[in-house]
Amino acid sequence: MTSSRNDHQAEIVQLTQAAVEAAQLGQWDVVIRCYQDRGELLEAAGLSALQKAELLKLDGQVRDQAQTTQSVLTSLLGDVAATRHRLQGLRQRLGVPALAPEAMSVEA
Repeated sequence: MTSSRNDHQAEIVQLTQAAVEAAQLGQWDVVIRCYQDRGELLEAAGLSALQKAELLKLDGQVRDQAQTTQSVLTSLLGDVAATRHRLQGLRQRLGVPALAPEAMSVEA
């Protein structure tokens, strides 16, 4: 019974670390999957206070990365809105109909 418990504990830590790494790469679907799997294992495992504290520390890293990503996306959306507004103004000055299709190139 103890080795099964230790296996669960090791897998919980691995899933949490995988979630941290996925968050740093912006792979939010992987983060969600890791936390879902971890939740199932947490129900079956008895963790020590030290192990719980380590998981909370890793969870904090995921939260911080999510907040950073959210801030970046918010900023980018603001830039897009400002650019769209400038394009509309330019179209008006050039006399281009408002319903003209937008041509925008996005390079990855």
